[in-house]
Amino acid sequence: MNLLIFSTILIMKIVFINPPFDIIQKAYGSARKGTKYGYWAPFGIAVLAGIIKKLDCKFEYIDSTILDYTQQDVVNHVIQSQPDMIGITAQLATREVVKHLIQMIREKSAAPIFLGGTLATTFAESVMLENPGLDYVVIGEAEQTLQELILKIRNKADISTVKGICYRSGDKIIRTPSRPILMNLDLLPQPDFGVFDLKRYIPLPLQYKKKPIIAYLSSRGCSYGRCTFCFESGSAAQKYRRHSVKRVIADIQMAVEEQGVKEVAFWDDIFLVDEPWVLEFCELLHQNKIEIAWQCYGYAGSMTKKMVDASAKSGCWNVYIGFESATQTVLDQVKKGVTVEQLAQSIGWVRDAGMDVRGSFILSLPGETPQTAMESVKFAIKNDITYMLFHPYFPEYGTELYSELAREGKIIDEYKGRTTAQYIPEGYKDAKEVEFIIRKAYKKFYFRPSYVLKHINKIRSWDDFKQYYEAMRFVAGIAFSG
Repeated sequence: MNLLIFSTILIMKIVFINPPFDIIQKAYGSARKGTKYGYWAPFGIAVLAGIIKKLDCKFEYIDSTILDYTQQDVVNHVIQSQPDMIGITAQLATREVVKHLIQMIREKSAAPIFLGGTLATTFAESVMLENPGLDYVVIGEAEQTLQELILKIRNKADISTVKGICYRSGDKIIRTPSRPILMNLDLLPQPDFGVFDLKRYIPLPLQYKKKPIIAYLSSRGCSYGRCTFCFESGSAAQKYRRHSVKRVIADIQMAVEEQGVKEVAFWDDIFLVDEPWVLEFCELLHQNKIEIAWQCYGYAGSMTKKMVDASAKSGCWNVYIGFESATQTVLDQVKKGVTVEQLAQSIGWVRDAGMDVRGSFILSLPGETPQTAMESVKFAIKNDITYMLFHPYFPEYGTELYSELAREGKIIDEYKGRTTAQYIPEGYKDAKEVEFIIRKAYKKFYFRPSYVLKHINKIRSWDDFKQYYEAMRFVAGIAFSG
């Protein structure tokens, strides 16, 4: 059955808003001014733009951070644009910003406002209650739901039959039944990257090779999906599905030909899974003469040397691995499903294939102590990992670990950034010690003379120098804050 339903009754104009919020500054507290780096053209918006285009609606995307917009700037833009419908994307981190923005927009526009994103999915009813000016919340995957909602509003039809939304009926908030997920992702229209000015989206320094670069998801959900701390294994997790290789190749080829894309960052929770799929993808890149740089995420429990080598030969230069901890008891406690030996083996495969290894540790998971946290840092140094992130643990609502800690009264729901402690494991004295260990980890890993010298020797161009300079400012801003 065709996914899309067409109607030619009325051409609507729909505006999507990414609210004003410097996620890099707020998340990491890193001192930085000037360059807007750490931002990606959102793949989800590109997919929705493709659907809205098929509905013959006009589409406009306001990315407040990229445009340096204040909330008042957003409201002014909305007034000038005069949309028939307004969408806002929201995370837990942007909850208060979104609340204020909805109030301001509602004072100047009568257009229906809907909210999407992880905040909408996780806290649908409470978000409706705290935002009287909000008309709809789209829960979960938005493509089919939003398409149907747009058509109902355009045709002035009954919206109560739209699955996967919250809406108002008088003084009541109604939540409709959940929408069955789309198993065949190839039924979705191709993403429209033409809605972005890709030149303005620059990832974190040293995390890209070529511009313009796009983020892309070849799958949804996590193929492993058991980690107790992860949103993708919690109550709101998506069932794992993946595009066909031919569809992914077609999307990339279109982005290269129409938008001049030179690099693709695959943001699948685990890209390096299913060896036949990965090998076919690498082969079709070669057959179709698509010469791009690309990067992806790997999981030590699913990677094979064969798929790592094939990826390197087809243009992959960077693999990100979530290590979480180098202590086996901690890995077992959070059901990571790997051994420390597997972590080291996967690093060796990637490094031996000539690619960079990026990774991250969560240094305050249950069972961690300051001593085991520093063992993780030593592990990263010993295994010659190229770039590292060190995070405190943040309890994600709906996860198994969140529920466990909630029963123990150890939960703080307010998001305070990626370097602020919001859970204190028994091995730590207090939040200050967690944050001290995070800063110590950055200093120990990045400011050792051998690491600094190694990367100075990699500088080959002015662009290299600028990236290293910005990277130094970013890391120093975290390591020496507080």
